[in-house]
Amino acid sequence: MSRTDGRLHLSLTDAGKMLLRGTGYVALAALIVPAFGVLSILISVVLMALLVGFFLRPKIRMSGNLPERIVVDQTVQLRYVLKNVARLPAYNLCVRFGALPETIEQADGRTVITRLGPGETAEVTVAIRPKRRGYYRIKQPICQSTFPFNLFNFGTSGDDEQSFIVLPSFSQLQIPLRCLSRYAQAGSARLAGRTGVFLEYAGNRPFVPGDSPRRIDARAWARLSVPATKEYYDDFDYSIVLVLDTSVPDARLPVAKARLPAAKARQQLRSNEIKELEAAVSLCASVAFTISNDCLIDVLLAGPNLHQFTTLPRIVRLDKIHEILACVEPSKGYSLEQITPILTERFYGMSEAIFILLSWNKMYRRLLESAEQAGCHSTVFLIAPPGGTSPFLLSQESRGAQDDTDYAGNVRVLCPDEILTGQIKRL
Repeated sequence: MSRTDGRLHLSLTDAGKMLLRGTGYVALAALIVPAFGVLSILISVVLMALLVGFFLRPKIRMSGNLPERIVVDQTVQLRYVLKNVARLPAYNLCVRFGALPETIEQADGRTVITRLGPGETAEVTVAIRPKRRGYYRIKQPICQSTFPFNLFNFGTSGDDEQSFIVLPSFSQLQIPLRCLSRYAQAGSARLAGRTGVFLEYAGNRPFVPGDSPRRIDARAWARLSVPATKEYYDDFDYSIVLVLDTSVPDARLPVAKARLPAAKARQQLRSNEIKELEAAVSLCASVAFTISNDCLIDVLLAGPNLHQFTTLPRIVRLDKIHEILACVEPSKGYSLEQITPILTERFYGMSEAIFILLSWNKMYRRLLESAEQAGCHSTVFLIAPPGGTSPFLLSQESRGAQDDTDYAGNVRVLCPDEILTGQIKRL
């Protein structure tokens, strides 16, 4: 990003607001006592600061970019390089964002450059801290000057925007891998995902960013005129499916007024956090981050949305999963009838299925039964506040079916507060 032109941005400083407020009081007092001399001086100072600051406003070329990904609740230092392209020096320069979403806050500390001569450059840092995961678009920061009397801020603001993704919080966990790959050769002592395994050639596919250059097929590249990479069967890798529950009861959803437009209603929905859902998303991101080096995450079921990563290289899958989790929204209720047959077929090629649920219902009980019938080991993490009702009590919809307590051995109930505060280190 580099710019010098834009719309003029003029605002009052705290000192300028106090001076204007005092000028108003003096103007009211002048109606009673002779104070026109003091009033004239104050008005002259305001006009002089406005005119001098406008004609000597800085012309700064600012270069810098936002990172593509930021982790929630972490302070990020953004660096910008300022270059004075005017013939006159610029004084009292600082960089700040004009308007940020409510879920992103800017640090109070600002770097002020007292003087920047013609053609000189300087580097400044701006700290921001996102408080909510999601996808954001914000305008470029404003380089402004308070010269000459620190009464007005003179700067230029552009209309161009930059986008970035705020990822959910995640950390390294201790997750024991319970079984070797179901396709491991009999008598082999190698663990899944380890190097040194002889792979079986499967074919070629188009080259995508993240593929190893060593696997480029030069003959296929010359024949097709596009880069192609070799693909192998890896019989010693775990294949994992992650299932994330996003269903939230109607009582927990934020109430949006009927008169609000649909866009504002969605914005109000996103601005409210549901602690259990945020804990589930954070746990899912941590699990993916922990097992990505030893396992292949082939499928992610986030609510009603099914994402498959079989065509993506290992190094790209984790970033893709975190991007998906950053934009997960709560759902009132959904049906998995169309997705269940597809996921049931994928269970036959999976080593393990990890369920991260907010509640226990018939949909996920059927998925768990399908995984067990396919020989896929399953583990369930239930996000529930301490002292809540046991999720294994039979409900009206599950009466007559297999007792849910049969799955209690594979289920661990986790407190959302412990997940969000990073207290859980081992699963």
